[in-house]
Amino acid sequence: HQGRGGIVSTCSYKARGFGVRSGMPTYKATILCPEAILLPGDYKFYEKKSNEFFEFVKKIFPIIEIASIDECFVDATRKANEILDFPSYLKRFQKALFDKTQLKCSIGVGPTKFLAKMGSDIKKPMGLTFIPKEKIKDILYPLPIDDFFGIGKKTAPELKNEGINTIGDLAKLIFSDDPKMIKRFGKMYFYVKDCLDGESSDVV
Repeated sequence: HQGRGGIVSTCSYKARGFGVRSGMPTYKATILCPEAILLPGDYKFYEKKSNEFFEFVKKIFPIIEIASIDECFVDATRKANEILDFPSYLKRFQKALFDKTQLKCSIGVGPTKFLAKMGSDIKKPMGLTFIPKEKIKDILYPLPIDDFFGIGKKTAPELKNEGINTIGDLAKLIFSDDPKMIKRFGKMYFYVKDCLDGESSDVV
Protein backbone atom coordinates (compact mmCIF):
# COMPACT_ATOMS: atom_id res chain seq x y z
CA HIS A 1 0.00 0.00 0.00
CA GLN A 2 1.00 3.64 -0.26
CA GLY A 3 1.18 4.55 3.40
CA ARG A 4 4.29 4.89 5.53
CA GLY A 5 4.38 1.14 6.05
CA GLY A 6 4.00 0.25 2.38
CA ILE A 7 6.63 -1.89 0.67
CA VAL A 8 7.48 -2.19 -3.03
CA SER A 9 6.86 -5.82 -4.03
CA THR A 10 8.26 -5.29 -7.53
CA CYS A 11 8.91 -2.45 -9.96
CA SER A 12 9.37 -1.73 -13.65
CA TYR A 13 12.81 -1.57 -15.23
CA LYS A 14 12.28 2.16 -15.80
CA ALA A 15 11.67 2.66 -12.07
CA ARG A 16 14.80 0.64 -11.31
CA GLY A 17 16.73 3.20 -13.30
CA PHE A 18 15.82 5.72 -10.59
CA GLY A 19 17.13 3.41 -7.88
CA VAL A 20 13.79 1.86 -6.88
CA ARG A 21 14.12 -1.75 -5.69
CA SER A 22 11.92 -4.59 -4.44
CA GLY A 23 11.53 -4.50 -0.67
CA MET A 24 12.00 -0.73 -0.53
CA PRO A 25 9.50 1.37 1.49
CA THR A 26 7.04 3.02 -0.90
CA TYR A 27 7.66 6.47 0.57
CA LYS A 28 11.34 6.15 -0.35
CA ALA A 29 10.44 4.92 -3.83
CA THR A 30 8.30 8.00 -4.46
CA ILE A 31 11.16 10.24 -3.36
CA LEU A 32 13.52 8.56 -5.82
CA CYS A 33 10.90 8.44 -8.57
CA PRO A 34 8.24 11.15 -8.01
CA GLU A 35 6.35 10.13 -11.17
CA ALA A 36 5.97 6.53 -9.99
CA ILE A 37 2.50 5.01 -10.30
CA LEU A 38 1.75 2.80 -7.29
CA LEU A 39 -0.62 -0.11 -7.84
CA PRO A 40 -2.07 -2.48 -5.22
CA GLY A 41 -1.03 -6.12 -5.28
CA ASP A 42 -3.29 -8.64 -7.01
CA TYR A 43 -2.05 -11.94 -5.65
CA LYS A 44 -4.69 -14.12 -7.33
CA PHE A 45 -3.61 -12.72 -10.68
CA TYR A 46 0.08 -13.26 -9.83
CA GLU A 47 -0.66 -16.88 -8.93
CA LYS A 48 -2.59 -17.39 -12.18
CA LYS A 49 0.26 -16.01 -14.31
CA SER A 50 2.83 -17.97 -12.29
CA ASN A 51 0.96 -21.21 -12.97
CA GLU A 52 0.73 -20.37 -16.68
CA PHE A 53 4.47 -19.71 -16.75
CA PHE A 54 5.51 -22.96 -15.08
CA GLU A 55 3.04 -25.05 -17.08
CA PHE A 56 4.53 -23.70 -20.31
CA VAL A 57 8.11 -24.30 -19.16
CA LYS A 58 7.37 -27.86 -18.00
CA LYS A 59 6.07 -28.84 -21.45
CA ILE A 60 9.46 -27.98 -22.96
CA PHE A 61 11.78 -28.78 -20.03
CA PRO A 62 10.17 -31.47 -17.81
CA ILE A 63 12.99 -31.49 -15.23
CA ILE A 64 12.30 -28.28 -13.33
CA GLU A 65 13.01 -26.76 -9.92
CA ILE A 66 10.79 -23.85 -8.94
CA ALA A 67 12.84 -21.18 -7.16
CA SER A 68 10.20 -18.46 -6.66
CA ILE A 69 6.85 -17.28 -8.03
CA ASP A 70 8.47 -16.30 -11.34
CA GLU A 71 11.79 -18.13 -11.46
CA CYS A 72 12.99 -21.67 -11.97
CA PHE A 73 15.95 -23.85 -12.86
CA VAL A 74 15.61 -26.45 -15.61
CA ASP A 75 17.85 -29.26 -16.79
CA ALA A 76 18.32 -28.40 -20.48
CA THR A 77 21.18 -30.87 -21.08
CA ARG A 78 19.26 -33.16 -23.41
CA LYS A 79 17.81 -30.33 -25.52
CA ALA A 80 21.21 -28.61 -25.73
CA ASN A 81 22.79 -31.82 -27.03
CA GLU A 82 20.01 -32.54 -29.51
CA ILE A 83 19.52 -29.09 -31.04
CA LEU A 84 22.17 -27.71 -33.37
CA ASP A 85 21.43 -24.00 -32.81
CA PHE A 86 20.44 -23.99 -29.16
CA PRO A 87 20.60 -20.16 -28.70
CA SER A 88 18.08 -19.67 -31.54
CA TYR A 89 15.89 -22.37 -30.03
CA LEU A 90 15.86 -20.52 -26.69
CA LYS A 91 15.00 -17.22 -28.38
CA ARG A 92 12.03 -18.95 -30.04
CA PHE A 93 11.10 -20.37 -26.63
CA GLN A 94 11.05 -16.85 -25.16
CA LYS A 95 8.84 -15.58 -27.98
CA ALA A 96 6.45 -18.53 -27.71
CA LEU A 97 6.21 -18.02 -23.95
CA PHE A 98 5.41 -14.34 -24.44
CA ASP A 99 2.83 -15.05 -27.15
CA LYS A 100 1.11 -17.58 -24.89
CA THR A 101 1.29 -15.76 -21.52
CA GLN A 102 2.36 -12.15 -22.24
CA LEU A 103 5.24 -12.76 -19.84
CA LYS A 104 8.81 -11.81 -20.70
CA CYS A 105 11.62 -13.96 -19.37
CA SER A 106 15.39 -13.73 -19.25
CA ILE A 107 17.42 -16.91 -19.58
CA GLY A 108 20.83 -17.79 -18.22
CA VAL A 109 22.59 -20.94 -19.39
CA GLY A 110 25.55 -22.50 -17.59
CA PRO A 111 27.01 -25.78 -16.32
CA THR A 112 25.91 -24.92 -12.75
CA LYS A 113 22.80 -23.42 -11.19
CA PHE A 114 24.84 -20.48 -9.90
CA LEU A 115 26.14 -19.60 -13.38
CA ALA A 116 22.67 -20.01 -14.91
CA LYS A 117 21.19 -17.68 -12.29
CA MET A 118 23.94 -15.11 -12.80
CA GLY A 119 23.37 -15.26 -16.56
CA SER A 120 19.63 -14.74 -16.20
CA ASP A 121 20.21 -11.47 -14.33
CA ILE A 122 22.65 -9.93 -16.80
CA LYS A 123 20.29 -8.91 -19.60
CA LYS A 124 16.70 -8.04 -18.76
CA PRO A 125 14.05 -8.33 -20.06
CA MET A 126 14.16 -11.10 -22.68
CA GLY A 127 17.91 -11.55 -22.30
CA LEU A 128 19.85 -14.71 -23.15
CA THR A 129 23.30 -15.18 -21.62
CA PHE A 130 25.55 -18.23 -21.77
CA ILE A 131 28.27 -18.53 -19.12
CA PRO A 132 30.52 -21.54 -19.79
CA LYS A 133 33.33 -22.19 -17.30
CA GLU A 134 35.96 -20.70 -19.61
CA LYS A 135 34.03 -17.39 -19.76
CA ILE A 136 33.58 -16.88 -16.00
CA LYS A 137 36.45 -14.38 -15.77
CA ASP A 138 35.33 -12.40 -18.81
CA ILE A 139 31.65 -12.21 -17.88
CA LEU A 140 31.45 -12.31 -14.07
CA TYR A 141 34.65 -10.72 -12.80
CA PRO A 142 33.82 -7.16 -13.98
CA LEU A 143 30.36 -7.24 -12.31
CA PRO A 144 29.79 -5.34 -9.04
CA ILE A 145 29.98 -7.45 -5.91
CA ASP A 146 26.28 -6.69 -5.25
CA ASP A 147 25.42 -8.87 -8.24
CA PHE A 148 26.92 -12.04 -6.75
CA PHE A 149 23.97 -14.39 -6.22
CA GLY A 150 24.04 -15.53 -2.60
CA ILE A 151 25.87 -12.53 -1.14
CA GLY A 152 23.27 -10.61 0.84
CA LYS A 153 22.50 -6.92 1.13
CA LYS A 154 24.28 -6.85 4.49
CA THR A 155 27.52 -8.50 3.32
CA ALA A 156 27.96 -6.60 0.04
CA PRO A 157 28.47 -3.14 1.68
CA GLU A 158 30.89 -4.70 4.19
CA LEU A 159 32.95 -6.17 1.33
CA LYS A 160 32.98 -2.80 -0.42
CA ASN A 161 34.31 -1.19 2.73
CA GLU A 162 37.20 -3.66 2.50
CA GLY A 163 37.92 -2.60 -1.10
CA ILE A 164 36.15 -5.57 -2.70
CA ASN A 165 34.04 -3.78 -5.33
CA THR A 166 33.76 -6.39 -8.05
CA ILE A 167 33.34 -10.15 -8.27
CA GLY A 168 36.87 -10.23 -9.68
CA ASP A 169 38.19 -8.52 -6.54
CA LEU A 170 36.55 -11.23 -4.45
CA ALA A 171 37.83 -14.05 -6.69
CA LYS A 172 41.42 -12.85 -6.33
CA LEU A 173 41.21 -13.14 -2.54
CA ILE A 174 39.20 -16.38 -2.55
CA PHE A 175 41.63 -18.20 -4.84
CA SER A 176 44.61 -17.02 -2.79
CA ASP A 177 42.89 -18.51 0.31
CA ASP A 178 42.98 -15.16 2.07
CA PRO A 179 42.51 -15.81 5.83
CA LYS A 180 40.12 -12.83 6.13
CA MET A 181 37.83 -14.34 3.51
CA ILE A 182 37.95 -17.78 5.16
CA LYS A 183 36.97 -16.16 8.45
CA ARG A 184 34.27 -13.97 6.87
CA PHE A 185 32.47 -16.69 4.93
CA GLY A 186 33.05 -19.61 7.30
CA LYS A 187 31.27 -22.72 5.98
CA MET A 188 30.15 -20.72 2.92
CA TYR A 189 33.77 -20.14 1.87
CA PHE A 190 34.08 -23.35 -0.15
CA TYR A 191 30.66 -22.77 -1.72
CA VAL A 192 31.74 -19.31 -2.90
CA LYS A 193 34.98 -20.79 -4.21
CA ASP A 194 33.11 -23.51 -6.10
CA CYS A 195 30.75 -20.90 -7.59
CA LEU A 196 33.65 -18.84 -8.90
CA ASP A 197 35.35 -21.96 -10.21
CA GLY A 198 32.25 -23.25 -12.02
CA GLU A 199 32.10 -26.30 -9.77
CA SER A 200 29.01 -25.62 -7.64
CA SER A 201 25.81 -27.68 -7.82
CA ASP A 202 24.22 -28.56 -11.15
CA VAL A 203 21.48 -30.75 -9.66
CA VAL A 204 17.94 -29.69 -10.60
